[in-house]
Formats: sequence, C-alpha cells, structure tokens
Amino acid sequence: MGVYPSGMPKTRRASAVLLLLLLTLALPLFGDNATPPRHWGRCPAVITFDTPEVVNVLADTHGDYDRLVTLLAGGKLIAPGPPSPAEVTWTGGHSVLVVTGDMIDKWDHSLPIIALMRALVQSAASQGGRVVISAGNHEAEFLNDPAGKKTKMFQDELTAAGIKPKDVADGTDQQGIGRFLLCLPFATRVNRWFFSHAGSTNGRTMSQLIAAIQTGFDAHGYAAPALLDADSGLLEARMKPPWWQKPGDTPIQSEARLLGYADALGVQHIVFGHQPGNYELNDGAKRKKGKMFTHFSGLVFLIDMGMSQGIGDQRTGYSQGALLRIQRTGSTETATTIFPDGSSKEIWP
Repeated sequence: MGVYPSGMPKTRRASAVLLLLLLTLALPLFGDNATPPRHWGRCPAVITFDTPEVVNVLADTHGDYDRLVTLLAGGKLIAPGPPSPAEVTWTGGHSVLVVTGDMIDKWDHSLPIIALMRALVQSAASQGGRVVISAGNHEAEFLNDPAGKKTKMFQDELTAAGIKPKDVADGTDQQGIGRFLLCLPFATRVNRWFFSHAGSTNGRTMSQLIAAIQTGFDAHGYAAPALLDADSGLLEARMKPPWWQKPGDTPIQSEARLLGYADALGVQHIVFGHQPGNYELNDGAKRKKGKMFTHFSGLVFLIDMGMSQGIGDQRTGYSQGALLRIQRTGSTETATTIFPDGSSKEIWP
C-alpha cells in the first residue's frame, strides 16, 4: 500500500480529504453559529399578500401572557379566557392579525404566548382569518445564541419546563417550539403597508431586501447584518436618533429619506415595534413612551406600547398594550388604536 509523505495511507487520506470537502460545502448552510439550514420556499424571508379585510397589528408582548389575552379579547379577536393557550378560539372572522415579534423575554410567560400563537394560526385559518407572526430581535438573538445573556429569561423558562434551549435553537425539541420559531418570516407586506420589528430596510427594494436577508442568513445565520445590525437592521435598528435620520439632516431631508424607503418597497406606510420609549424627531415631533405614535401623515407608525410587566422601571409596563387596526372602505383607509377594554381611538388620517 502506497504511503504519502505524511505517513497516512493513501486510502485513509482520500477519505479524509472527501470528509473535509463535504464539511466545507456544508458550512454555508449552517452559518457562523451552526444555524439550521432554512428552506426559503417553506419559510420565506418576507410574507406578502393583498386583502380587503381588516388588518390588526400587535407588537412586543414580551412574555406577558395575561395582558396579551386581555388585549386580543378586547379587540374581539379571541374568545375571552381560553382554558389553556392551546385552546384559544379565533373570533376575528376573516380579518388578519400581524404580529411583529418579540413574543419572548422580559417576563416569565413566553412559552404560553408561543403556544397561544401557534394555536391561533390554526384557529384563524379554520375561520377564514389569517395570523402572520414575524421574528423580533429577541427571537433572532436567542436562535443565534441560545446561551446568550440577553435572552436568559427565556432560557430559564425553557429549562424550568424541561426543555433544552439548544434543542429549541436547533429545531429538535419534541414540542416543536424551535421548528415554529425557525420558520418565522422577518417582515410582512399587506396591501400598501409594511410591517417588521424595527422597521429599517436601509432603502432597499423588496427584492433587494429579500436577497440581503437570504444571503446574509445563509452566511451568518441570525447574526446577518440585514437583520441585527444596530444601526440599520430590520429587527434591531434603534431610534436614538431615528434610523431614517442622518447627522446634519434637515427635517425635510429626513422625511424625504423615509419616504424614499417606503417608495422603494412599493408601500405607503411603515409600521414597526421594538421601541416603546420617549423619542423626539428632528422636526420637534415627540413620541411619549407607551403611546402608539404616527407621523408624516401616516408614513410611519410606532406601535410598541411597552405592554409587558417586564418593561419599565417598576416592572409594571409602560401600558396595558393596544392593537393597531387598519380598515378600508372603498379607497379610504383608517388606522385606529384598539385598547384592552375594547375602546378605540382613530389616529390616522
């Protein structure tokens, strides 16, 4: 038997080379953090559709199951007091519910929220409605690093339930939590409205956004810059200053940039959560924490209400939460805040 200078027999060396080649080819599929490969046909980056139905939007429940149930019941989307999260009943008829992520962390009932959302997808579909849930930065950060400090509360909740966080991140847990989370889209376009967790698309067209997400995800998993970049990531972009404002901008320039972002996507409204606090824009407009906020004639909507008890200095939340409800009558659209007690307030136009 021939021997290479290294001393390894030729047949063994050939096998080692083949194994190394296979492992090298597999690396891009799993990204930097061994993220399971994603089938973009089954689990698209962005969900897009048109509908004449009422569209409801919800942001950042952050582990507060009780407030979530109260809010959905107040909005007449579920029957009050479900016996268990998995037994929730959709009562929203043919309407749509879009959830912009951050179901988990900050409070200690993330698992019931996930169970309710999974069941609600099925219940709504059976009644002719539709529920679309996209990922927030907390879901992405957990799936990127299931041992990371930022998502420790969710990790602890999983561990207390006898579920290994890494199994969830790998999509191998018996409960199917990981398979659900790993298939969440990163944004939703309904009619002329664009919904995502943090809102920033960095001026990309829809096709460019999808390509940036897919390419970045295949290379880096959930750490893809298009998702988690702190300045411009779709799930992470911050509001101090607002991600559409650049240093030295005049108010007109900032508004024009945001309008350009919407035009590139082919939409008229950009709606996002992620930011429940106080913010001031460079034209002097102020958003108060815990309040739903719209500006630039409905071009942008901030809908994170800080509803979870885990938000705020006293761990009481900034608010009890609210839904954004978008209704169309002919060619006219309105946007209304729906509160947990069922009361409402039109905020646009």
